[in-house]
Amino acid sequence: MFTRKLQRRIYVATGVLLGSIGLGLSFGAYVLWPSHREAGYEPGQPIAFSHKLHAGDLSIDCLYCHTQADRGPHATVPELAICMNCHAQVQPKDKAGKLKPDIARLLDHWKRGEPVVWNKVNDVADFVYFDHSRHVKAGVKCQECHGPVETMVHMRREYGLKMSWCLGCHRQKPKPSDPAYQRGDKTRAPINCSTCHR
Repeated sequence: MFTRKLQRRIYVATGVLLGSIGLGLSFGAYVLWPSHREAGYEPGQPIAFSHKLHAGDLSIDCLYCHTQADRGPHATVPELAICMNCHAQVQPKDKAGKLKPDIARLLDHWKRGEPVVWNKVNDVADFVYFDHSRHVKAGVKCQECHGPVETMVHMRREYGLKMSWCLGCHRQKPKPSDPAYQRGDKTRAPINCSTCHR
């Protein structure tokens, strides 16, 4: 019925179409797979940064590095200048006297003026408005949302950060130390839709 040339083109077009659909479905499944969106997500980082060492052992306050957490919606990842406040002087070496590889990478980024591109660990959906400063000012400890960061050698997502999880906290009865209690609110935080969806 069709010429061989036309048949071959139909087969090729069908193969390309099916391959594209398969690739699209595979990519979508990878991106939306629960292990990439849920608690326990622990992506690799370009430099092995230990929150256990910095926030735990050395007791560096979260706001020292995440400078905008009490001032705006984003906690911000620290600029290299923040790291270099200490690491211009503190440069751990191995037993052979060489700089440890991650410190060497940090210093290399600093010399080149190139920021370290960290992989995001904690994130909410794009249609959610989340403001770190409102939570910090309300007395919410970082660990309530991010887990025991001061014990984490590798940063991981401790909670799924889904709507039901957030509402579970918002619906709690406020403690006497909470600003919500002092205002006479019945819940720890607002539970109306426009609080998070704008």
